[in-house]
Amino acid sequence: MEGEQKEKKDGAIAVDLRKLYRFEPEELQLDITHSSYSNLAYVQVAHRDVCIDFLEMPGVRRDGRARINGTRVYMSHAAAQKLAEALSGILERVHTEEGMERYVPGGLRRRPSTEVEREQEDRLV
Repeated sequence: MEGEQKEKKDGAIAVDLRKLYRFEPEELQLDITHSSYSNLAYVQVAHRDVCIDFLEMPGVRRDGRARINGTRVYMSHAAAQKLAEALSGILERVHTEEGMERYVPGGLRRRPSTEVEREQEDRLV
């Protein structure tokens, strides 16, 4: 019991919560209860956390209104920074290795579809 709990003179007990939440990698089991596809995300930053709304656009018209399904995720600033770095690195690597399409802010110059020329690379699948 020593190290886990320490009884104080007034009868109160101090519990080290770090031991309760410490796990070995083999003890972890991933349980994904919900998954969905999102093609639009809104990010809001507050002084304490970051909120990301993942939306499924364009939505479905129901009862005369457009209904948009979404999932809201809250995370700490540190977790959001790690997510941003991971996404940036992964997307950059995938783009350079596999020729993934890339979002260009402001859009691309429009040309008639009959004049579109694309470079094609053979890729292993």
